[in-house]
Amino acid sequence: MTRFIAKRVKFRNGERYSVLSRPGGLPVHEVTLYLAKYRKRGRAANTIHSVCMALALLYRELAKARVDLLERLRKGEFLTVPELNRLADAAQYWVSDLSYEDADKPESANVIDIKRIRMRRKAAVEDVKAVNAATQASRIRYMADFLDFLATYIGATLSASLRQNLSLENAHALKAFRAQVPQVPKRAKLGAREGLSKEDQDRLLAVVRLDSPDNPWERGYVRYRNWLIVVLLLATGMRRGELLGIQLKDLHQSLPKLRIMRRADAIEDPRRIQPNTKTNDREVEVRPEIMRAVWNYIRHHRKKTKAARKYPQLIVSDEGEPLSLKSIDKIFADLREACPGLPVRLTSHVMRHTWNERFSEQAELMGLTDAVEEKARNEQQGWVDDSKSAATYTRRHASLKGREVSLKLQEQLDVPDN
Repeated sequence: MTRFIAKRVKFRNGERYSVLSRPGGLPVHEVTLYLAKYRKRGRAANTIHSVCMALALLYRELAKARVDLLERLRKGEFLTVPELNRLADAAQYWVSDLSYEDADKPESANVIDIKRIRMRRKAAVEDVKAVNAATQASRIRYMADFLDFLATYIGATLSASLRQNLSLENAHALKAFRAQVPQVPKRAKLGAREGLSKEDQDRLLAVVRLDSPDNPWERGYVRYRNWLIVVLLLATGMRRGELLGIQLKDLHQSLPKLRIMRRADAIEDPRRIQPNTKTNDREVEVRPEIMRAVWNYIRHHRKKTKAARKYPQLIVSDEGEPLSLKSIDKIFADLREACPGLPVRLTSHVMRHTWNERFSEQAELMGLTDAVEEKARNEQQGWVDDSKSAATYTRRHASLKGREVSLKLQEQLDVPDN
């Protein structure tokens, strides 16, 4: 099958970008033009890559159907409704080789080692998994917007009659295509991600202790660093990208504080997939013993890795390079094996849910009003003042309080024992 692949690139000024590579390696010109509007709007690199992957799916499906999109449009004709239906069907499935893998390591500005590009191929149709409704909806919207853009772009070069015909077909077909955008369910709350209970949190901390026989890592540096990662995530509720973006200069020399900063397209960050802060810059205070552990890691563990001296990032691999997002995922995959009995699928983001639920419990114990709690949480998590994001992260606490109130109401019913 003809391969169109979304490829991440890093410019010399540090900017991360994505291009759609056609068979042979050259970028698809019209897609580059389209993605430029996202770049001009200052959209995040990961957002642009998501758009690029949706268009990779579009071009691959058209290639399978032997449809030359530009040739079709130059005739003043648009895609047919059945052809668009095929695209909508394809948008339902996870296609794992639409994007370059193993893209974190730095490489020459002029040379791309093709041996380091891994494309995972599905051997049979039954191996293809479905994506969630939100992803499917985004794909269809991105495809529709691109097709509308391209029809307008090509239409400007056509005669008046061809341009009018293309415009009419475009409007009719895209209306039918956009009608297939699935509704993202907002009422399915059962099974949604929650944080760890206090017992499970303690169990996790026991496993990552440096002297724990259940600790899944053997080397001393890796044990200490991974223990610190878990502790910092639980202590602050920050995202994995925020943790990996912390630089040594973000640590306060004399106070137990650290800064979480937005540094999109930082030139000093060698990672092509750069971990980023999604929320506002903020300063977070931690307990003195946690800060001492951070400085102990820097002075007695990180310092031993000589290559790490070249990089400003706090969290580095045992080879000295800044740790990647995939490495964080691997750490929690190891922990899932070490803690098989946990009732949740353990990820770094579960730590964020856990922090928010502990925050709600502590705010209740301190007698904070709802307004004060909301403002304090938003400040700690980097959310805007009127953000409602907390509802996503406090399901366990809200469910517990709801059950308590419900049971109190039931006590008012006169139900005799049988």
